[in-house]
Amino acid sequence: MITRKIEVKDIRELREDQNMGYSLAGFFFSLPWCCITPALLSLFGFFGAVGATRGFLLEVFYPLFLISVLLLGRANYLSFYKKRGSRVSRALVLISTAFALILWAFRFGLITV
Repeated sequence: MITRKIEVKDIRELREDQNMGYSLAGFFFSLPWCCITPALLSLFGFFGAVGATRGFLLEVFYPLFLISVLLLGRANYLSFYKKRGSRVSRALVLISTAFALILWAFRFGLITV
């Protein structure tokens, strides 16, 4: 006598297997491409603008560096030597000076990560 094994699947399992492809396709086509595409393309424009700005700022780095040294020096002179400003403004000048020194040290290679 020959016997066959018949595999019986539940109807829910069959529906889940069939609907998997539909759900991915439905997700893909339900995305608002009219909003996503311009947003993605704007990132390319942003990165291009960053590159152009970086090139320009590298050319004018030393004049801007000199101006920032002069302005921070004047702020420190007025805050700590002439005793002008409040405690908050002195703290702000001190924090700004420390931050600028750290950035300059990274720029000139005195500190490396």
